[in-house]
Parts: sequence; structure tokens; C-alpha cells
Amino acid sequence: MKPQETANTAWSFATLGLMPGVAAWAALESAVVRVGPSMDPQNTANIAWSFGTLGLMPGAEARAALEAAVVRVGPSMSPQHTANTAWSFGTLGFMQRAETRAALDAAVVRVGPGMKPQEVTMTLSSYATLGLTPGAEVRAALEVAVVRAALDMNAQHVAHMLWSFTTLAATRSVPLPACYPALWLAACGLDVGSLKDVDVRMMYHANRIHTELVGGDMRVEATFPPWIMLEARQAWMRGVRDDVTVSTAHKEIASIIGDLGVPYDVESLSDGGCFSVDVFLTDHDVAIEIDGPTHFFNTSDGGEGAAPGDTALRTTRTPKTPLRDMFLGRRYRTVLSVPLFEWEHVRGSAEKKAYVAAKLKSAGVSLPAPT
Repeated sequence: MKPQETANTAWSFATLGLMPGVAAWAALESAVVRVGPSMDPQNTANIAWSFGTLGLMPGAEARAALEAAVVRVGPSMSPQHTANTAWSFGTLGFMQRAETRAALDAAVVRVGPGMKPQEVTMTLSSYATLGLTPGAEVRAALEVAVVRAALDMNAQHVAHMLWSFTTLAATRSVPLPACYPALWLAACGLDVGSLKDVDVRMMYHANRIHTELVGGDMRVEATFPPWIMLEARQAWMRGVRDDVTVSTAHKEIASIIGDLGVPYDVESLSDGGCFSVDVFLTDHDVAIEIDGPTHFFNTSDGGEGAAPGDTALRTTRTPKTPLRDMFLGRRYRTVLSVPLFEWEHVRGSAEKKAYVAAKLKSAGVSLPAPT
């Protein structure tokens, strides 16, 4: 296949929501590797968008080919190309090489002021989702885009922009832009009854980040919608309740804590139901979170511990994870994280018990003497 045919094929799978079989996926990746040097901006963006939409991380060779294409065609990318590519990397949790990131940054500076609401939303959210600190030129270009596109923004755009700006402020100390208060004023003009739950929850999250986690010189005055602490809070609490999953590792670690003689609750709710912790040590005010793959990024170079062509061992935390810990840290004496990639390498019941005991002792939890 040629570049256009490869891109169209990937795009059709993504548009149909059809997951390719193993053989088809391998063929697509091979085609991307082969035609990568000849892809134009549209081909590059369509393939990146397809990977992101399908939620399929390409192998090391395909990632390298895609990144090389972005570096090569970056100067010719349109606003849509730039947004789709950046969004794909953010959605996949795909941390790019410095050269690739620089090419995308340069594209944002060049095309940012002409971006439509959806394009600026996708681009901005990629920085926040990946925890990347945009430089001054990038921030200026995105702010110009936000202001210019303001009249055409819908609730989804407003919610994602508010969350992105507050997340970057709280986790990367990125100053809130001058247009930030105007975004909250736009939210005030929205009819909460007509909004999707996902947008309302995101605005509530942004409000909590602003109120609890953004401080000092970055704190700016903003007028929040009257429904933010009622309807939005209730929507957020529904999401917390609905998002409860108890994995095998979760159950195993809780069981070991019980065997060690430490009282605990599983999926304990705090703050009136606004936050949930995997395991709560009731006598010690300690929250324990078992962090699976979604809490970590894929790196572009394979990473330590990854087999050739495999997705990297994920050890770099996503911004949502420290945000969670910052919130929980205000509500519990100590927050402990048990990374699943660590737990999976602990073998045997004695070793697992020793691992959990060491974690608890690091939090100042005194274990009862064995009987």
C-alpha cells in the first residue's frame, strides 16, 4: 500500500469503530513503517488519529516511523493535522521524543491562532493529559486561539479547557491565562440541565483543582456557576460510585493487610462521597491506591524492561495520578501507592507479605506482633 491507502485503511477501521484482527494490525503497522518516509501531513495525522481513536498503541518501529513523519511534515501541518496528532499522543499516553515534541510545539505556535474550538481543545488537552509544560510561545498561541474561538465554543470545549488549564497550573506550575476567568463566565451561561454528565463532572473537577490545589501567585479570581456545588457535585459523586472496580491485585493486597492484623475498608468513600480510595486503613488514617497501567505513560523508546517492539514498562505517572494524590493528601494522613508493575514482580506469598508490610511501615503503620 501507498501512504494514502495506508492512512485511509487505518482511518476506516477507526471511523467504523472496528478493531483490526492480529494479522490486519500487524500488516498496518508494517505498512506505516514502510511508507512513513513518504507520508504527507494528512496521512500522518490520519494515521495518528486512527491509533488514538482505536486506543491501540503501535509497536516501537511504527511509533518511530510516525514520530519521524511528524518531525518531517510538522512545518506543513494545518490546525486540524496538528490537533489530531497531538490529541492522539495524549489519548494513547504516548510520550514522544524531544525532537517530535519540538516539531509539534512549533506547529502549534504557527497554526494555533487559526484553530477552531475543537482543534484548540484537542491540542490543549494533550499538553495537560501528558503533563507537558507548554512554553511561553505555545501558551500565547493557544490563548489567542481560545479568545478567537470563544463565541463558537460548546460545553465540551469549555470543560476540557478549564480542566486543562487548572491541571497544568496544579501539576506543572503553568500560570493560568488571562482568558481563564472568561471561561468560567462562559460556564455560568450554560444550562446545566442540558449538559452531558461527563462535561459537568470535568467542570466540577476543574473547580476543585482551582479551589484546593492552585494557590499562590497563580490563583486568580473567577466566578463559578451556581450549580457547580450542587448538580455538578452530585454528577461527580455518581461518577465516583460508578467507577468502582476491584481487581485481583486489589483483593490480594487487601487480604494480606488483613492477615497482618491491620483493620481496613475496601473502596472507602471520603468527603461525603466525592473521593474513593482502594484500601483505607481505618485505625491509621492511611489511603492506599493500587495503580494499574492507566496511571502510567508509554514511553517512545521502549523503556527499561520492555521487550523489542513491545510497549514500554510504564513507570512515569500521568498527571491525573498526582492530582488524585494531592486531593487525598488533604483528606488522609498518608497516601500510599502500590504500582501494579512492581506488584507483578513480587513472587510467592512470603515475599508479597513482606512487600506489603514494608509499604505499611513506610507510612508509620505499626503492625501487631505475630501470635
